[in-house]
Amino acid sequence: MNHCITDHGAVPGRGIPSTAAIQQAIDTAHAAGGGTVVVPAGQTFLCGSIVLKSRVRLHLEPGSVLLASPDIADYVNYDHLPLFAKSDFCRFWIFAIEACEVTLDGEGTLDANSPAYVTERLETHTMARNPRAQSVVFLGCQDVVLRGIRIINTPSWAVRPAGCDRVLIEGITILNDLGLVNSDGIDVDCSRSVRIANCHIEAGDDAISIKGRREIAAKYGPCEDIVITNCILESHCCAFRLGCESFVDFRRIVFSNSTIRRSHRGIAIDCRDEAVIEDILFTDLVVDTIHSPRIWWHEGEPIWISQVPYVPGHYGDDSRVARLRNIVFRNIAITTEQGIYVQGADGEAHPSDILFENVHVHLHKQTKHPAGFADPRPNRPGFKVAGSKGIEVDTPWGTLFKHDVSAFFFDRAENITLRNCRVTWASNLPEVYTHAIEAWETPGLVLEGFRGNAARIGIEAVVIHESAVVR
Repeated sequence: MNHCITDHGAVPGRGIPSTAAIQQAIDTAHAAGGGTVVVPAGQTFLCGSIVLKSRVRLHLEPGSVLLASPDIADYVNYDHLPLFAKSDFCRFWIFAIEACEVTLDGEGTLDANSPAYVTERLETHTMARNPRAQSVVFLGCQDVVLRGIRIINTPSWAVRPAGCDRVLIEGITILNDLGLVNSDGIDVDCSRSVRIANCHIEAGDDAISIKGRREIAAKYGPCEDIVITNCILESHCCAFRLGCESFVDFRRIVFSNSTIRRSHRGIAIDCRDEAVIEDILFTDLVVDTIHSPRIWWHEGEPIWISQVPYVPGHYGDDSRVARLRNIVFRNIAITTEQGIYVQGADGEAHPSDILFENVHVHLHKQTKHPAGFADPRPNRPGFKVAGSKGIEVDTPWGTLFKHDVSAFFFDRAENITLRNCRVTWASNLPEVYTHAIEAWETPGLVLEGFRGNAARIGIEAVVIHESAVVR
């Protein structure tokens, strides 16, 4: 049965909130055992927090808009829940908790109204006031479907399935302010059996992030059996990030048949907490990354893996680095201003068991931002990247180092294989561009069918420091 929100008192326009009417339509459909709540075509409705219920479909007809309230007081604060007692993420716009068979779909738009939170627009980034609400959040839900809609102007995370099982996100478009920190696209948090397909995402922060936040990790467990395919991603942070908050294990994740464009970092694996990260496949990708203004972390790395312990206090003083197993990068075409970067630390923090197969890296310079840096941040005081030429800047989150740019850079890693990989260079690059491969303390490095010269005549293509090359 259909339940049009105007039949429950929703009033079109940007002036009168329709929150209560929309919620009444949802509650009525739920009480009837299920149904479709319709946002009618061609009209805009203002609302604050609404809660989706089991077996309810919220359908946005063509041209319809749900506009988020500019007043943070119109969003329910869930900090009373134990799961969010220590979290800065406790206000949600469209929220479902422990529901099943929940659908949000259609051809309309969710406008989360981020301009209402902007305090200043600078050339390098956008500043906003806090707190800011996350836009679409499913907590502890099963059989979730998000399909077809546009989500724009999210001031914080756009879509967050947290502690969910069986999630399908298909054919959605997310368009956020590329200068706004924390305006993530999709954050999959402690969830299983997740499929993300045919999506277009532009985000100021991570476009797609797989994570396990500390406050829900114990109850909801690992991220497993996740497929991301046929997507176009653009980010001023990481287009695709795995980890960062990795207080659960990550297993059986595939990222395929997708394009990353003009991002400040392409693929990032933050293996810094106590998780196991295993059986991860990146395949059939096109990656384009660029340098960024200094206000942002990231130096335009197309692939970035770090197992460096966090700076104390960043995500907790007791972080332990993760363990990597069976990480595969296959059939990837890269155009970039920065090389692939794999960074470990002293002790047991060594990225390992990584295969690069048929990966082509083409380096060229296309932005005005300077080259010649290595960015392991956030990192603990005293940490140093091998081969650095000194400190560029110290920040509260760690150190950015002056460093030449190699197409593949490995520092304190092990058991890495490059199979049928290739490096090419544009002409007239700055002198900071150097080697095709640079490796420091990387035992078990295997080169099979590698092709590539140095950036210029007179320097070595492959430079190995204190490493064991098997062949």
